[in-house]
Amino acid sequence: MNRKKKRGGTEVAFRPQTIIEARYDLDRRQNDILDILLGIVGEGDDTEENTRYEINIGDVKHLYNLQDESNAYSYLQKAVKKFEGLGFRLKEDEGTDIYYPWFSKIKYQKKRGDENRSKIVLDLHPEVKEMIMSAKQGAYYRIEYPLNLTKKYSKRLYYLLKDKETFNGGVFVISFDELRKMMKIPESYANGNVKREILDKPYEEINGNTDISFEYELISEKLPSGQHGISAVRFKVKRVKRNSTIVEYETIEENGETVSTTEDEQEIIDLFDCSIKEARDILRTAKANDRTHEQLIEILSYTLKKQVENKVGYALTILKNGYNEPTKLGGRQNGSAWNNKDLDTAYAQMNFEDLEKQLLSN
Repeated sequence: MNRKKKRGGTEVAFRPQTIIEARYDLDRRQNDILDILLGIVGEGDDTEENTRYEINIGDVKHLYNLQDESNAYSYLQKAVKKFEGLGFRLKEDEGTDIYYPWFSKIKYQKKRGDENRSKIVLDLHPEVKEMIMSAKQGAYYRIEYPLNLTKKYSKRLYYLLKDKETFNGGVFVISFDELRKMMKIPESYANGNVKREILDKPYEEINGNTDISFEYELISEKLPSGQHGISAVRFKVKRVKRNSTIVEYETIEENGETVSTTEDEQEIIDLFDCSIKEARDILRTAKANDRTHEQLIEILSYTLKKQVENKVGYALTILKNGYNEPTKLGGRQNGSAWNNKDLDTAYAQMNFEDLEKQLLSN
């Protein structure tokens, strides 16, 4: 992380460089609102130019573990009100900060006598929308997981872990001092209290209640004071499935046909915005080439960032051949010179009947 020094040589507080880091400043309810936005922005009929989004109470109240859902509008309104006049600064380079308001306009619409039709309308700055889109591609998760984490440090650590989930096998090291700053721990907290608040309690809440699990190891060394203390934390995060129950969903294809899907298929459809046939092709190819679930999600996220026209062909080719980026399946490698015609050919050449036989024979 980039940090700069103020007069006297002491370090200033952590300065965020991405919207993921900027949200560490927010409390639990405010982060709930951002998670709801992550589930709306870029979905359905959303266009690149659109910057106005509606949070419809009837659509989101079921995501919360609320004892009384009739208070859902009031609950969300209180969270959004905390954003009024609130913004964040991002560090562009040394000496350059950019300030953004979280929302450029907020409109509250309460329908008396009909809670489900109440809504909150939020306007985003175009660059803030771009940041949210990037965050969606970098850390895919179902919003009900962070929404129901009750401890603020659990939420902040969850966002950090999700951001690192697909990099370097989910293993990363961060200095303890930097972690304190990122998690906004008061300076008065002793290291023992910090460990309990930002590591032990989130460990108990995140593991078993979300789509990831993590382990951590404290790294100690001799500090400038001469004493031994915690200098860094090594994290290992991995994606997990909540249960082994087969859950069926229904998705409506472009031709209007309603098709039942499994949980795995629906996850691919939601993440990759593809058809049920394409989702099944992706899953079969991943299984035939011994790709783990973590590798599959990483490859799909990587493909979305590449913004190729034939994203399915692109992903299938990586699943089969790795990141070598050949121009055709089984063909010679040619750096990163991919083109959509070759990808169309590669997808067409895949024999899924043979693939099915291969899977059944294993």
